[in-house]
Amino acid sequence: MYFLSMNNFRDCIYYKNVDLKNFCTIKIGGKAKHLFITYTTNALLKVCSYCHIHNIKYKVIGLGANLLFDDKGFNGAIIVNRSKHFLFKNNTLYVDSGAVLSNIISECTKRNLSGFEYFAGIPSTIGGGIVNSLGAFEHEFSNLVEYVICYKKSNLKKRIKIKKNECNFGYRTSLFKNNNYIITRIKFNLSFDNHNSIIERINLFLKKKTSTQPTNKLSAGSIFKRSNLIPSKVIDELGMKGKKIGGAEISIKHAGFIINNGNAKSKDVLDLIKYININVFNQLNQKFELEIEYVPF
Repeated sequence: MYFLSMNNFRDCIYYKNVDLKNFCTIKIGGKAKHLFITYTTNALLKVCSYCHIHNIKYKVIGLGANLLFDDKGFNGAIIVNRSKHFLFKNNTLYVDSGAVLSNIISECTKRNLSGFEYFAGIPSTIGGGIVNSLGAFEHEFSNLVEYVICYKKSNLKKRIKIKKNECNFGYRTSLFKNNNYIITRIKFNLSFDNHNSIIERINLFLKKKTSTQPTNKLSAGSIFKRSNLIPSKVIDELGMKGKKIGGAEISIKHAGFIINNGNAKSKDVLDLIKYININVFNQLNQKFELEIEYVPF
């Protein structure tokens, strides 16, 4: 691996030909031609502008918790956003999009602020939660949002403030899902609550998650979106739980997850997704829509 500290970028590290499996939770993917890790909003925007000016296709990611990179890698630049500055004013939180959700839950708990604890155990950055309109156990991330600060990729010099009702939040989707925006900062409105009550809820939702999902396995989270069908229930009922292709397997613990047994390729996961949808279509004349995002070469 070739390493270079870019002198013309502050708060940024640059890698060339780096394995993408190290930047996603399912641990699958070939090499990215370029990879930047940015630690401030300014660095993030400068790198995006650099790629735009030099006609380098790019994608901004957080923890890579719902991404499946191609075995061939990415013929462009992956920009890992690790800008994590935050500011509390009473029950209001201003936070950079690269902040990790688990860290923000901890900071809120210290201040007796409630709202984020319902998402305990979910691997995500704050920006990822916005893009994918995160939800868990009937609680929606978007309910906490007041506004989002972002930039259009087509005009990285113009700062935009988008209010909650303009974000088009829906089930695992938002205005930002089309990858045309760079989210930099979000304002959240939280509520004060008893410290022990918040801790109890965190423990409750962590227990629910670990008891029902394969949290100790490599995965990209729930593979499919719910519709009138519940994917895990249908996959289980059709006898596909435990099905393996290569190093990929439909989780025995939760059939809505495909896990990497250690040597899975993106092709294995994609073939397993295809296998599931063929069977579901043959039996129910429907197909599941992906919740994870496949990132092609």
